[in-house]
Amino acid sequence: MDTAAYLIIITVGLLFGSFTNVIIARMPAGESIVSPPSHCPYCHERLKAVDLVPVFSYLFLRGRCRYCQESISLRYPLVEILCALLFIGVYLRWGLTITTISGCIFSVILLAVAFIDIDHGIIPDRLTYPGIIIGLALSFWTLGFLPALYGTLAFGGLMFTVAFISNGGMGGGDVKLAAVIGAFTGITGSAVTLLLACFSGAIFGVIIMAVNKTGRKTPIKFGPFLAVSAYIAFLFADTITLWYLGLF
Repeated sequence: MDTAAYLIIITVGLLFGSFTNVIIARMPAGESIVSPPSHCPYCHERLKAVDLVPVFSYLFLRGRCRYCQESISLRYPLVEILCALLFIGVYLRWGLTITTISGCIFSVILLAVAFIDIDHGIIPDRLTYPGIIIGLALSFWTLGFLPALYGTLAFGGLMFTVAFISNGGMGGGDVKLAAVIGAFTGITGSAVTLLLACFSGAIFGVIIMAVNKTGRKTPIKFGPFLAVSAYIAFLFADTITLWYLGLF
């Protein structure tokens, strides 16, 4: 085990997790993710570098703003840790390759999508459109441009058809997210993503109906299920496909 490599991946993951928090906080409001510099959302005091060390600053400050003492959401260190874990998962699967770089970028997109959809029920175009372009661009060194393009068109097209037939039962953000997933995982990965997302979403829906006594028409945000399933598919689509085919 190369300890130095793991430490580097974890550090980079934590830093990108901090950046993902910026995306989650600002993008739904239409704000720039680069300007103004990081600041407290309550007192608007500009944060110093010592206040922005992933996870450790939160622990050192005991979850409160240094300047106004307002509580800092536990989500900030949670997202940073999750991002580091996602990066480690990609590294364990693909090693030091271009696919790992692609997977880490994909992880940031999926992580941001999941939390934004949970909070606001939207998946911003400012996240999905660049995601499609990045996925297709990186595909020249990963799964290949044509497989990525076919995945984008097939999964995005399928979800568009579902959205059209359901007359608003599925949002446009989910359609564009599907196109992003297709660009990064191809048709096989898209198929695995769809199956896993539908299965997990259905189970979640049944649990929610049982616990909260809600009706079958209660909307369920599909973005987080697509995001989690897409990450799994990016790592293990081929393995899952072979296992599934072996059942028949």
